[in-house]
Amino acid sequence: MIAVGEGSRAASKWLGRERRCGVGMGLALTACAFLAGEALGARESSGSAESDQAASDMEEVVVAAETGTHIRHPEDSPLPSDAELSESDVAEGMLEPLTQFSANALRTQGVKDIRDLVGLLTINHGAENNSDNLTQNFTVGTANLNLRGLGVASTLVLLNGKRQVHAAVQTDDGYDFVDLAALVPVLALERVEIFKDGASAVYGSDAVAGVANFITRRGFDGAEVQVEYRARTNNGSQDDWNIDGVVGGAMGDGGSFLMAASYLHRTSLVLGEVDWLRPATSGFGNPGSFTVPSLNRVVADPNCAAKGGLLQELANGGTICRFDYGPQITAVPVEDRLQGYARAEWPLTDASGMWAEVGYARNDISREVSPSFPVLNTPIVAANNPGNIFGEDVYFEGRPYGVGQPTEINYYQHDTVRVSFGIEGELNNGLVWDLSFTRAANDAVLNPRDVIAANFQAALLGFGGSGCDTSPTAAAPAVPGEGACRFFNPFSSAFDALPGDPTFNDPSLRSFIIGDYLGDAKSELMVLDIDITDSFGNFGGGPGGFAVGAKMRQESVATVFDSITQQDGFAFLIGNPNFAGKTHIHAAYGEVTLPFQPWLEVTGALRLEHYVRRVGTTVDPKVTVLVSASPSLSLRAALGTSFRAPSTFQTHGVQTHFVNILDYDGTRTFAGRRTIGNADLSPETSTAFNVGATWRQGLPASYYAFGAPLIVFELGVDYWRYAFEDVLHKDAAQTIVDADPFDARIERTSAGTISIVNVTFVNADAIDTSGIDFTARGEFASDWGAFAPFVVASFILDYDVTNAGRRIDALGRLNRANVGAPNQRFKANVGADFQRGAVSVNAQLRHIGGYEDDGGMEIDAFTTLDANIAIDIGERVPGFSATAIRLGVVNATDEAPPFVNIAGSYDVRSADPRGRRVFLRLEASR
Repeated sequence: MIAVGEGSRAASKWLGRERRCGVGMGLALTACAFLAGEALGARESSGSAESDQAASDMEEVVVAAETGTHIRHPEDSPLPSDAELSESDVAEGMLEPLTQFSANALRTQGVKDIRDLVGLLTINHGAENNSDNLTQNFTVGTANLNLRGLGVASTLVLLNGKRQVHAAVQTDDGYDFVDLAALVPVLALERVEIFKDGASAVYGSDAVAGVANFITRRGFDGAEVQVEYRARTNNGSQDDWNIDGVVGGAMGDGGSFLMAASYLHRTSLVLGEVDWLRPATSGFGNPGSFTVPSLNRVVADPNCAAKGGLLQELANGGTICRFDYGPQITAVPVEDRLQGYARAEWPLTDASGMWAEVGYARNDISREVSPSFPVLNTPIVAANNPGNIFGEDVYFEGRPYGVGQPTEINYYQHDTVRVSFGIEGELNNGLVWDLSFTRAANDAVLNPRDVIAANFQAALLGFGGSGCDTSPTAAAPAVPGEGACRFFNPFSSAFDALPGDPTFNDPSLRSFIIGDYLGDAKSELMVLDIDITDSFGNFGGGPGGFAVGAKMRQESVATVFDSITQQDGFAFLIGNPNFAGKTHIHAAYGEVTLPFQPWLEVTGALRLEHYVRRVGTTVDPKVTVLVSASPSLSLRAALGTSFRAPSTFQTHGVQTHFVNILDYDGTRTFAGRRTIGNADLSPETSTAFNVGATWRQGLPASYYAFGAPLIVFELGVDYWRYAFEDVLHKDAAQTIVDADPFDARIERTSAGTISIVNVTFVNADAIDTSGIDFTARGEFASDWGAFAPFVVASFILDYDVTNAGRRIDALGRLNRANVGAPNQRFKANVGADFQRGAVSVNAQLRHIGGYEDDGGMEIDAFTTLDANIAIDIGERVPGFSATAIRLGVVNATDEAPPFVNIAGSYDVRSADPRGRRVFLRLEASR
């Protein structure tokens, strides 16, 4: 196991940046340790006397948090240290609201994917990490983070303190995010730091809810390989194969390198395989329904029920044939993901050095969807169509392929490339400087398949087939249903028809009717950073510190679609025009730390960020006060403002997605919501307040609890509040229809149904939320082993949303119909690590409290048990000095996700549909 701080020590050697655990660093966010690992294993060997000696001799561990400040504090900072604290695996910050996960914590808690880490966070609400056919049109296979439920765009994601490019695709609500699935191989990580407070004064845009900084290993010398198989145990099959490797060591004259790679093969899970799915129906099926002009109503196919449809009677005497598409919803898509990462560091002089890193990720994704999407433009079925039983032209409301037909497959591909390098050094007077450049790009290829509206209409009129020439220059006029021209029969009579029967549908018509919706989306980022930090003066508590810096950033997005998509040629996804945009940002910041007394430190930060040619200039301050009431107790408070500027996509992009709309006549239909970028948007703003306390104590081994000596104990509590204003959101299509069904922004088909509602982004919403975070941890050591229990809990006290001018109490609700995220009043993780000799065990309960859907229906609480056991089996793999086998289970009791009355029967942003999963992992290192 690599100690949390040893990489930072090696990586910063030429800068003299070693920091001691517990040394006061203001916003440096030192998080020291206490949990089980190799240090625990060393202390459990021979009873309380030896445990006592181990506790007293424990080496101080360097754990220099890198998130939250640019200030380098001096070694002689006056704040207290705790020499008896051990290594931190999962630690809370004493000086700021910070959570750290070490590499060992990720390993012992069964994390094999950064998405799994997001699932451990009680402060995450509403991340979009599970596939959903209806709310994730193009983001399938990606992952993100949603701290405090303030939105996936409101948490800044960093890699080694530097920005990462946004995904080229946006959520259905139009929000940018960093794709965590394309960030870095998990085995390359030394730790993850999550800063749980607004940080725009330090980092600029996007840090409204906080910052997640993924920090790779430094000074690693050796090699590690992990191979894992993870599988769902019942109701169908879904499994993952993972192979990961990392190697590092010395390079050249005092330099070092690290290289890591990972490969994941994931098979699919569709909801037809689970036993908790309830019907999810659409009024557009096959058997379908038909609007008959002479009857002035909709009539279901006469064989609707007999052929597997669901017959529904309407109030006006009509009927429709519904289709249950729920079994075809993909809960887990097929993924083949390759990630690579490399970093090199080398000294230039005794006081300066250079580093460079490169990352690459490729994810190929496919998911099953319905046999064909609904046709929303109500095409005409000609009276002479062989299947037409009405004797007149009618309008079709359904889909070409439905009951009993094979599912369609949609394809997606995400490629991410990132290059970053920098030079840093220290002058003789102690001033430290850092210059870096980052360039990254994400390329997404989108290939869902949909009904080509014009081709389907032609086939209903008898002109179907690629060989049917209806052009004016054709050798002979095309005749419906003759020669190379074919009819498509949308009636159920086609189900049993044989070749040669006029009602038979030639299989070749499928490739004529269903086509490829193609898009190529690109997102690019370039950042130039310069930072300077030094100490100054001599205050009552010692020298102060400052940091200043300047940033230049350029972001761009562009998407090109095929010609059919550009012409709105698809019957369900409709289409989208090409778009492109670019944003230039210049920023400057300053930070200062003033230790007025040995027990009192005040830190201030101010950042100015200017958006060239749009948005304008923002200025954000922050003040933090740290009071060290005793060597073990720290009190902290922070107040500041944060912002998120409208993204390049929100000002320049165009996005067309389908939504469910209730029309003026009481009919409900899917329609396109086309959102057009708005160059006049203002930044979202937030005022964040946090007050907290941490008590962390190393105790003599003579102090007993639960029959064993307690050597480390920690309690932490934070109260937080965010007032989030001018939240960017799309105009509500339903609101526009309700206000005026014939508004100029509403486009209708020839049958009068809604085709597209044109909307834009607006600064119209707000979120006000507050809550309490609580942690408790202990570490015991005795002759029967080392034991480290923990509790991490989050309570939300308020979550008020202002949506379209209306204030809503959104606490403990699903919030699908407003800008808020699904949130639960209470979430908690309770568990423990245990180690004895060559055996280590981790077990934890993960609890998500109950909440309500938007109609007030209760959604049950959800509690799962995860556990794994690792056994060190020594030198069993040739070339490796240590080998371990880890056997684990996720959701051991096979809890089904709580029922939610929406398509798919569960909340994809809060629960996991995969049920019980077991895994076997081989870990080898040298």
